[in-house]
Amino acid sequence: MLPLNKISKIVIHHSNNDNHTLDSIRILHVEKNGWEDIGYHWIIFQDGTIQPARSEKFQGAHVKNHNENSIGICLNGNLDNHPPTSKQIETLLQFLKQKTKENNVPPENILGHNEFPDVTKTCPGKFVNMNEIRDSIK
Repeated sequence: MLPLNKISKIVIHHSNNDNHTLDSIRILHVEKNGWEDIGYHWIIFQDGTIQPARSEKFQGAHVKNHNENSIGICLNGNLDNHPPTSKQIETLLQFLKQKTKENNVPPENILGHNEFPDVTKTCPGKFVNMNEIRDSIK
């Protein structure tokens, strides 16, 4: 795996599945996609727990052509069908405040996966308002 450069972006995703576990995501990413590990660095589950996935020592596999200087945070669930839980949002906001401070990342560099020009997916889901998330970090 390639080393992660200085973190300048934080990218938010959703798993697009309400029943994923850390192990099922690993199987999907490693066995189906052929990646070396889970593409995301962190996963936040519906109960608000956050679990490490890929080490931040290494580049993720979560946004094509933007992995060398970004970390990926995945909200578990299909957020095209329903909003994230209040516990997920609470954990996400606390974690984003910590990570932006640690890495000197401005709030405008917190992006949804769908905010990259070559992405056609709705990820992190229709029910995730990235402007509200960025405003909450300011």
